[in-house]
Order: sequence, then structure tokens, then C-alpha cells
Amino acid sequence: MESVRLVARLRRGGVLWPGSRAAGVDVGRLAVPGLVVFAPLAWFAGLAALPMVGSVAVVNGELVLAEDPGPWQPGWMAGVAVVVVAAYAVVSGATTLLAAARQTGRQAEPAAALGMAVRRWPALLAVTAITVLGAAAVVGAVVGVQVAVRWEFLSWLTAGGLALAASPVLLAGPVLVLERRGPVQAVGRAYRLAVEGTWPDVIALLTGAVLVPALAVRAALWALDAVPAPLAITFTAALAVTVLPFQASVLTRAYLQRLAWRHTALQDSAVFPETVALKDIPSCQNGHPEPAGTWLWRLVAAVLLPAVLYAMTATANLLDRPELHQRPVTAVSDPAAAHLTGDGRLLLLLDDLDTPPTLLACTDPACTDTATVYAGPAGEDLWRDVASAPMPGGRLLLASWATTDGGAGRLDLLLCDAKSCTRPRGPAGRVSAGPHEFALAVAARPGGGGLVLAHAGESGAGKPGEQTVAFTSCADLACATPVTRQAAVLKVPAYLDKEDGFALAVAPDGRPVAAQLDATTGAVHVVSCQDAACERATVSTPVRGSAAPARGFALGTPRSGLALAMRRDGRPVIAYQAGAGGAVTLLDCRTADCPDGRTTRLSEAVHGPPVLVLDRAGRALVAYQDVTRDRIALTSCAATRCGTVPVARLNGAGGRLAMTLDTAGRPILAWTAAHDRDGGHVLVSTLLDP
Repeated sequence: MESVRLVARLRRGGVLWPGSRAAGVDVGRLAVPGLVVFAPLAWFAGLAALPMVGSVAVVNGELVLAEDPGPWQPGWMAGVAVVVVAAYAVVSGATTLLAAARQTGRQAEPAAALGMAVRRWPALLAVTAITVLGAAAVVGAVVGVQVAVRWEFLSWLTAGGLALAASPVLLAGPVLVLERRGPVQAVGRAYRLAVEGTWPDVIALLTGAVLVPALAVRAALWALDAVPAPLAITFTAALAVTVLPFQASVLTRAYLQRLAWRHTALQDSAVFPETVALKDIPSCQNGHPEPAGTWLWRLVAAVLLPAVLYAMTATANLLDRPELHQRPVTAVSDPAAAHLTGDGRLLLLLDDLDTPPTLLACTDPACTDTATVYAGPAGEDLWRDVASAPMPGGRLLLASWATTDGGAGRLDLLLCDAKSCTRPRGPAGRVSAGPHEFALAVAARPGGGGLVLAHAGESGAGKPGEQTVAFTSCADLACATPVTRQAAVLKVPAYLDKEDGFALAVAPDGRPVAAQLDATTGAVHVVSCQDAACERATVSTPVRGSAAPARGFALGTPRSGLALAMRRDGRPVIAYQAGAGGAVTLLDCRTADCPDGRTTRLSEAVHGPPVLVLDRAGRALVAYQDVTRDRIALTSCAATRCGTVPVARLNGAGGRLAMTLDTAGRPILAWTAAHDRDGGHVLVSTLLDP
């Protein structure tokens, strides 16, 4: 009678729901082979990934790859994929044995089931490979139909037909394990069994063995990208140890149901004649299996353990990696400058070529939200980029050339804080520029003694290829009584875009110093005033450059750039990059007029100009977009000793960078991620452990 009841139970109820219910009732025991095999593999995979630790950063408490780890990553991924497929073949065999024993009224030992599967691993791997190749053939055929006829309905029809035709292969696993057949024999036997089934059985088989696991993988990928890492790891681990038991239970149910329709009574009440493997698998000791709840609690602990270890590693920074706080502040734009207000809030100047310049202010020091402080005049009213400089009291000065009716330029000044921008108080003087004036930089004098402007361009009477550099001194922020002196004439090609290659700094004694980059040759020119009024100036070329155009230089492509900072002893520090894809180099001048200096090559191939600030210890901090390592990098240099940390993957970045220091002296870096998970933002990162 027991055998009759077993056959009747297996015949009724279909495949999907009984198989799912059997998996849910005993999921703790069914998941044991997966835990025993995949947990050690995860540890070994983690150890094998240690060479890539140098490419990791802790961003918002999560471990992320902040740069391209190099050739090690593809090899590591390929090795892990091969091992996972082999492990999956063994685990699926062991889980099938446990599911078959459970559904025929027995309780098998997980260790015994795993041992039997390990002994048959070549055959299991062969059947898994046949299944994977069949799935690849179906996908390839569907893609081929779509490419050939471009008819979506026909593609879906082809996919459905081929999937139904290939679905019997899924039963080859239970046949191989339970009937101890060879791989080819198992596939043939699976097709013969499938022919005896109904269409609902085939659909249920595809749903339980293919569709649900595919949706689980999709959900895991979504979780890894959309939710905090500890939750995503817990969710992924739960799916990893429960989906395979569910899949194996549904396949086993479909296989046993086919046998049940072939038999009316059994000699052994718990074993079909074909399932010879069940006769040899030992039952639980003393016939008393551990309660399902015990196995379930062990499963829960195993699922939670990876997230706990990850959280401990990231929170305590056990890998000793750079820690950053990163947040999006606005939609895709081009950050031109970053400054800090007196109360520690960030001001971010955005200056695209196609839109008016905009000044954003963070509403609090953590920059949880931003407000638009200023939206500049239309782009056609401006000649070039807006220059900016921090002023005493944490305010920001914006300077730009505004066109006049005669085609010349008139200086326009705005003084901004975190709430608004206004024109400086007092009568405004007139600082004029000729029609060929295109580069502008501004800086505050030490101690709040007014400001200095540096502007460069071609004189109408000048020779082709000559650029004049002039300084304008203002006693107040309104520049009521400007004094302009021409300081130098440089040999720089007339057709260069010079905004990113022209910079100004003021020494502690009030002397203005300007630097100009020749992007065609890589030469760096330094114009140093000998006094605060710049009555005398010297011109030096500490970097001579090359006679041939710099590598990758293209007319009208603003990829080169130069940044200038001033040390406390009055020596300039310059970071520059010439030509698209050229190297970033740091020049540390030996003297105030910079006839020469120490040069340090920081990176080989860079996209866009670098940015430079000096920290409180006098170290030069240089940020740049490193194309060779696919990263935004931050290099800290003390003399010629430099160290580099990755900040983020380039992720579609291509515009300029902006950098400043927060109230604790930590670097804040702004850049554009054009292809992040939310569609693109200007991101701001603060390095927490400089």
C-alpha cells in the first residue's frame, strides 16, 4: 500500500508547485552541498583577488573598484567562471540526490550525497556543458533571426520554439545521477521521458528550471547595483543557496513524475527500479534526521556571514584603502572651480560651453542638497570661461569679459557667497581689453589688500604668434582704480585655446606670477613680477618642450591644461598636461622666478587638464583623469616623493575637474560621471584620510 500511495502522490499536483513546496520544506538540508562547496570557493576567490586590492577604494562605506585593475581581472573572472561551472555541476548532482530521497520518503545524509556526486563529477560536468551549449545555441539562433529579419515577433516565436525543443535536456541531470547513465545516454533517456509528458509539464519545467533562476540572477544583479552592499550581499547569498535547491527539486519532481506514470506498484516502497542510486545512498544515522528548523538556522547564519564580514572589512577599513565620501550634487555639467565658504559649505562653479555659467552652493557642510546662487548671462555675452578666486571671509569673486558695442572687452566682477551674487560695493573702474583678449585669471592679494587680474591675448599691432601678458592691480574688490601693466610678450601660437593653459597666483609678499602653457610643444612659460605693482617682470621657460607638436594635439580640442599654486616661501608649483592623451607632470620651482625646477611625471595618458592645490603641510595635491588606468586619480607629492590613490572609475567622464580643501584640510574633488546608475551627475568626493 505504501508504494501505491507514493505513486499516486507523485502523479497528482503537477510539477512546479509540489517541487517548490518540497524545496521550501527542506531547504536547509538541500542547501548543504552548495554551502559546503561554494563557501570555500568564495574564500579562495577572495584570496585570488588580493592582487586587485590596490585598485579598491572605500566609497560611502562600500568597497568599489576605483580604477582598472589591469590584466589580472579578466584572468580572475575567467578562472572563477570555470570553477563555478564545475562546482555547480557537482552541487546540482548532490542536491538532486537529496531532493529525490526526500520526495520518495527518505532522509539522506548530505555528506553521502555530495560524495556520490563528487565521484561522478566528469559526467556531471559533461551534462552541464551540454546544457550550457544548448542554451547558447538557442540564444545564438534568436539573435541571428533578429539580425537577419529584424522582426521581433518572429524572434520571440523562434525563442519559444527552440526553448521547447531543448527543454528535455534539463532532465538529463536527474537521469545521469539517479540512473547512473553516461552523459549521452542520459540526454537520450531525457528526451524519451519528455515525450511522455504534456505541454503544461514542459512549460512548468522551463519555468522552474530556467525562468525562475534567470529572474533570481537578474534580481541579484539589480541588488548589487541599487541597494547598499551589505543588503545586496545578503540577498545574493540567499538566492545563491536557495535557487539551486529549488531548481533541483523541480527537475527531480518532473523526473519522478514521469517514472510514476510508468509504474503502478514498487518492490521497494521508496525506490523506483530505475533509480539505482537511491538504493546505495545511506539514510540519516539511527533513522532520525535532524529537525528542518536546525538546518534552516544554519542556513540563515551562512547567508548572513558574508555580509557581516564585508561590513567589518569596509567599516574598519581592514584593507587600508582610501576612504571617500561621495555624493551627486547636480545633473551632468562641467565643473570649472570649487571653493569653500566661511561656514564650510561648498561653492561649485559650472561652466559649460553651451550653457551660461552657474554657481551652486551646498545647503550644509555635508552637501545633502544644493541651491543655485547665480546663473550667468547667456553664453554669447561672454568671451570665454569665467575666472574665479576665493576672497577673504569665504566669499568668491567671479570675473569675466563682457563684450561692448565696439567689439572690445569690459571686465565684469561679481562677489558671491552661499546665498547670492552681487557686484562689489563702490564705483567700478574700467578695465578694458582689446578684441583679441581671450585669457583671464584672478586672485586675491594677501591680507585682503584688493585683487590682481592677469589677462593675455594678441595685440592688434602684434606679430602673429605673439601673446601679451598683462597684470591689473586693484586696491579694492570693485577695482575702482585699476592699474594695468604689460609684463611680457610670449611666443605662443595664436590659434590655441588658452583658458585652461593660463593661470595666476600671488606670492605672500604680493608679487603676481602667471604661467602659460604652449600645448603644441609642451613648453611652460612663467611670468614673475619683481614687486607687487609689477613695475618689473621676468620671463622664464622652465620647461622648454619639444620642437614638434605635442602628442595628440588637435586644433580646437581643449584637452591640455595648466594649474598654478604658490608656496609660502614664494616658489611656484605647476601641474600641466600638453596634448590629448599626454602625460601629467608636476613642476616644483627651485626659486621664485622659476628658471628651472624639479619635474615629476605623474601619469602617462590623461584626458583633460589637471587641477592642483597645496595642503596645510605644503604637499602638492594633483587630480587628473588617468586614461591608462581608467580612473580619476589624486596624487600627493612632497618634493619628489609622490603617492597616488584612485578616487573613481572614469565612467564616461571627459570634462574638467575641480578641487579644493575642506575645513579639516581634506581634498574635495568634483567631476562629471556621464554614465552612472542614475544617468549622469556631477559628483563630489571628499577624501577622508589624506
